Amino acid sequence: MIRRFFRSRGAQKLRRNRWALVSLVIIGAYFLAAAWMMAMDAVQWFGKTTGAYDISSTPVVSTFLNERMLEEAGPPSLGGLGRPIGLTGSLDYIDYFFSRVREGVETVASIDPDSGQTYASVFAEFAVQERRLLDLEPDALLAQLEEGEQVLAKLDDARRLVNAAQTVGVQVRVVRANLATLADPPEDAEIDFLREDVAFAIEDLLGFIESYTSVTSEASSFDDLPTDALLDAVDALYEGADPQGDLAAVLESIENTSIIESDRQQTGVSALIPEAEAAVDELMPIPDGLAGLTYRTRLLLGTDRQGRSILIRSIASGKVAVQVGVIVGLTAVLIGSLLGAAAAFFGGWVDHVVTWLYSIFTSIPQLVLLAVLSFMFLSGPLQDLRGLPSLFIAFAITYWIGPCRVIRGEAMKIKELEYVQAATAIGFGRFYILVKHILPNTLHLMFINFSLLFVGAIKGEVILTFLNLGLPIGEGASWGIMISQAKSEVVQGFFWQIGAATFFMFVLVLAFNILSDALQDAFDPKHVG
Repeated sequence: MIRRFFRSRGAQKLRRNRWALVSLVIIGAYFLAAAWMMAMDAVQWFGKTTGAYDISSTPVVSTFLNERMLEEAGPPSLGGLGRPIGLTGSLDYIDYFFSRVREGVETVASIDPDSGQTYASVFAEFAVQERRLLDLEPDALLAQLEEGEQVLAKLDDARRLVNAAQTVGVQVRVVRANLATLADPPEDAEIDFLREDVAFAIEDLLGFIESYTSVTSEASSFDDLPTDALLDAVDALYEGADPQGDLAAVLESIENTSIIESDRQQTGVSALIPEAEAAVDELMPIPDGLAGLTYRTRLLLGTDRQGRSILIRSIASGKVAVQVGVIVGLTAVLIGSLLGAAAAFFGGWVDHVVTWLYSIFTSIPQLVLLAVLSFMFLSGPLQDLRGLPSLFIAFAITYWIGPCRVIRGEAMKIKELEYVQAATAIGFGRFYILVKHILPNTLHLMFINFSLLFVGAIKGEVILTFLNLGLPIGEGASWGIMISQAKSEVVQGFFWQIGAATFFMFVLVLAFNILSDALQDAFDPKHVG
C-alpha cells in the first residue's frame, strides 16, 4: 500500500511542488533533531538506571539533556553573539566572570592535598560550559587575578561615583516634593513637622554632595555650588520660619550639576570597560577549536535572565513540539477517523452516539475546554500526570472532533459507491469492508487533518504553557515556557528570548501549513487535475 501511495498521481504532484519539498526538508530537520534528543534522553536514562555510565558531562552528546540546558552558559541577558547589551550589560558581564574567577582561584589556592580535590576538578567546577579558568599554577593564577582586580577596583570606583552623582539628583527631587507640600500643606498637617521634613531632606542632600566630593580625587562641579543657601534654609526651618532665598534656582543648579557629573563619570566607566573585559578574557579565555566553536554557538542568540543559552533551549523546545504534535495528531486522527467512518458506515445508533458526542464537545469553546482539562492535572489524584501526559490527554479528548466530522462525511459518500455495494453483495463482513475499502480511501483526508492537528497541538501547548496550565517550568524546555519567562524581559527591552522562541515556532508552523495546502492540492479529488 505504501508503494502504491508513492506511485500515485497525488504523490507525483506533491513532488513537483517545490515549496512543499522545502517544507518537508525543514520539518525533517526538526524531526531529526527531536529524534536525536529523545535518543540521548533514553541513553542517559538507561545509563543512570543501570549505573553503567553518565553522559551528562560528555561534550556535544549531552548538550540537550535537561540538566545541561538548565546550566548557565554565560552572564544573564546577553544579546546576540554573546555580546552584553548597553553599559549595564557590560558591567554585569564583567562582574559575573570576575566573581566566578575569584572564587575559583581562591579554591585552587586553598586545595588540601588530603581532600581529594585536584586542579582539574576545580577548573571543571567553576567552568562556564566550555570556558574554563586559565590553566596556570596557583601562584601564577593568583598573580594574574591580582592584576585583574586592580582594573576592577578602578572600575568600581568610577561606578560608585556614578551612583553618588545620581543619588544627588534623586535627593533634589525629594527636597522639591517636601517644599511643595510645605507650600500647600494638607488641612490636618502640622506645619512644624513639615518644616522638619524639609530640613531633614536638605541635610541629606548636603550629605550626599559631601560624600561625592570626598570620594572623588578630582575637582568636581559640586565645589562651586551655593550650598551656603541650603545651610541658611535649614537654620530657618529649625527656627520655625520658612526658608528664604531662591531655593528653586539652587536646586535646579544642583540637579544640573548631578547630571553633568554622572555623565562625566559614566564616560570614565565606559573607557575602563574594554580593559576590564580584556582582563576577564585572560583569566577565563574562550577556548580554540571545536570547544570554542561550540561555546560561541551556544551564545549565538544570547542568554536568558538565568544565563541559559537561548539557542539551545529554542532547539530543545522543538522536541516537545514534535512530541506533542505527532502524538496528538496521530491519536486524534486515529480516534476521529475510526469513529467517523464507523458512524457513517454503520449508521443507526452508532451514528447518533458519535454525532451526539462531537456536538457536545463543539458546543464548548476549544480553548476553554483545553484549559479546564489541563487544570484537572494541577492538583489532586491526577497531579502525577501533569506535564506532557496531561497535554496528550487533554488534546486527544478535544482534537478528534475535526477528523471525525470530515471522515464521516467522506465515508457516507464512499459507502454508496459500486465497489462497496459489490463487496457487501458478495458477502464480505462489515468490519472488513470498513477497514479494507472505506478507511484506505479516506487516507488523503487523514494526512491533511494530521498536518492541521500537528500545528494546532503545537500552538495549543504554547498557549496552555504560557497560562501555566501546560508543561511545568522546571520540566525541560518549551516555547511556551520561554515566551512566559520573557514577559519581564520584554518590558526591559530584551527581545532575544521571545524572538527566538517565536521564530523557531513560526518556521515549523509555516512549513506544516504549506505542506497541508500541498497535501490537499495533491490528494483531495476535488483538486487533483
